[in-house]
Amino acid sequence: MVAKKSDACSATLTFSQTVDVNSMAAALATEDVDIEIHSSSLAVQVSADNISDLRARLNTTLRSIQAASESLIEVNRSR
Repeated sequence: MVAKKSDACSATLTFSQTVDVNSMAAALATEDVDIEIHSSSLAVQVSADNISDLRARLNTTLRSIQAASESLIEVNRSR
């Protein structure tokens, strides 16, 4: 079966061996995502009613992750 553009869809991003999964999860607190924290990994699920909305939500989520990652790098660098 071929998916349609109007079908509900989701994507899961998994980050392994992240320096601080709790900080990364906290950075995504305002995003409309589902988060699962494991001992050394973070799974972020993004869902939407259609593929266009999913793309937009993924872009926003990835920008938040990038900003959080860069902030954590700077904090660790200054220690």
